[in-house]
Amino acid sequence: MRLAVVALLCLAACSHDVHVRYPAAPDEPTGTVVLLLSQPASDVNVAINGILVVEDAHTSRIVIANAPAGNQDILMTANGSDKAMRVYIGTDHATTIPLGVPDASSGFLKSLFGTLVTIVAYSLLR
Repeated sequence: MRLAVVALLCLAACSHDVHVRYPAAPDEPTGTVVLLLSQPASDVNVAINGILVVEDAHTSRIVIANAPAGNQDILMTANGSDKAMRVYIGTDHATTIPLGVPDASSGFLKSLFGTLVTIVAYSLLR
């Protein structure tokens, strides 16, 4: 029983590919967008033209089918950072976008270090 619980927890912590479908109109020309992250990221959110299609995922690859063709605005957040881009989506083949994401732990450590430096500098100046 314990082994089953440990295995389930390990599977829950692993990243997995996310496949979603954009809610486009049936007569609208559409294509597919593939977002390839440089490393698995947590709290991944993706919006196309302001419509949220991925929410709080732990992944390194996102496939969005039925995305509207043409120039589209994509906003992605991952590991506490965000990226906004304007992308052309074609109808004949998938549009693949490689993206670098920051390490999840480094953002917290940088923030903590910056806070400590600020406190020390403030106390020395007083």
